[in-house]
Amino acid sequence: MEISREAVELIIAWEIAGGDYSAARSVYDRRYTHPHWPGNAASGLTIGVGYDLRHQTEHYERDWKSRLSAIQKPKDAYDRLRGYLGKSGTNAAVEKTSDIAIPWADALAVYRIDVLPRFITSTENTFPGVEGMHPHVRGALTSLVYNCGPGTKGDDKILKKQAFDAIRVAVADKNVRGVADGILAMKLYHEPNTRVREGLYRRREAEAALALQGEVR
Repeated sequence: MEISREAVELIIAWEIAGGDYSAARSVYDRRYTHPHWPGNAASGLTIGVGYDLRHQTEHYERDWKSRLSAIQKPKDAYDRLRGYLGKSGTNAAVEKTSDIAIPWADALAVYRIDVLPRFITSTENTFPGVEGMHPHVRGALTSLVYNCGPGTKGDDKILKKQAFDAIRVAVADKNVRGVADGILAMKLYHEPNTRVREGLYRRREAEAALALQGEVR
């Protein structure tokens, strides 16, 4: 399944630069070259384009070993970052890894070559039939899964499950507006997280708007 160029860029824009794709490179070089932590309990130490080490334990070696091992200084970047796999992020973790710098070219390559294809596949599995919709719709839902993950089990994810179920129905009906409405319904799931809520709301709105561009008129 392919997604639109606009969707590929939307994910980069929101993972790095608050939705502004044109600023992604400069913001990355200024703020995200070193490992960082978004500050919420659900996230771990993060590198590259939103690469959360808490949730990438299975793929870290394949995605990063050759690239991190090629960094001249520090030589032990790969092994040190491996110690944060599966763990929640902390300010202490950020401080302890502040000497590790990942070039933009490596961050972008891992995103495009390794990570994005996995999330596209995950989106297909999460929303059966989405491959038959417009690339903008596929991309909007890929961004949603990239940001929020596919899981909906647990009492803390009831609102997410409701939104995802609504999206599945809309995808089955090829109802683009229904997909957009389901994406916007995810705002209810984000509401308790006041620290990052505004940015998440704006990302959901951008995803819904992109999906609507794929509506056949």
